[in-house]
Amino acid sequence: MTTVTLIQNADHGANDIHTMTALPMNVTLTGLQGQGATFTCTNAFAAIRGAKAVDITYNAPINPSHQSVQVSSVQP
Repeated sequence: MTTVTLIQNADHGANDIHTMTALPMNVTLTGLQGQGATFTCTNAFAAIRGAKAVDITYNAPINPSHQSVQVSSVQP
């Protein structure tokens, strides 16, 4: 599993996230697990290793429904 570490905590954990997209490559993270600043996913490391930020869309009724967070690191 690939680990994505964020510079700051996400407002909610994986259970409340509809989609998390790695930017600038625009890859939707699959098999997402975790909370806070550390998430794991089933995406291949090579597909997201250059991620600089993530765009998060939360499940309804969470408001605000979007959050953008810079990425600290991506590890295999």
